[in-house]
Amino acid sequence: MNLHRQRGISLIWVSVFFMTLAAAGMTLLYTVRYGHLPFQEVWARWGKSANVIGNELQKASGVKELNLPGQDSSGVRAPVTVESGVRRCIINGKTVFSDTECTDQNSTTKHVKLNDTQGFVHPKPANTDDQAASGSEQELRFKMIDKAINKAEH
Repeated sequence: MNLHRQRGISLIWVSVFFMTLAAAGMTLLYTVRYGHLPFQEVWARWGKSANVIGNELQKASGVKELNLPGQDSSGVRAPVTVESGVRRCIINGKTVFSDTECTDQNSTTKHVKLNDTQGFVHPKPANTDDQAASGSEQELRFKMIDKAINKAEH
């Protein structure tokens, strides 16, 4: 009895090939629908957050010349506060609230004032029994008077 080993592509390589083909197809469909890849947005946001983190490190450490890779301290805005507000604009057909993405060059940019809320407000205390009793007695009197008036009219 002779055993011959089969030749050909293994099932693992076939599954890797089809997973790669499916990922390429999904990327193509996403690009066709939205006109861009999500990786471009993520890369841009990570770059901006690196600048903000670098500026915070510079403020915390007190070092004047802290050169981090990809940091441009001239274009970084001050943090948003209630007094400064935030900017609203339309980017790619979507309304965006941001100070970094809504620049002065965008014609749809508008300044939005923020309102400081008071958080959770405690409920008003419930009426005491005396107040509730006197209130209910007055309501009963008014109801009885209304009934008497209605009977007199008929």
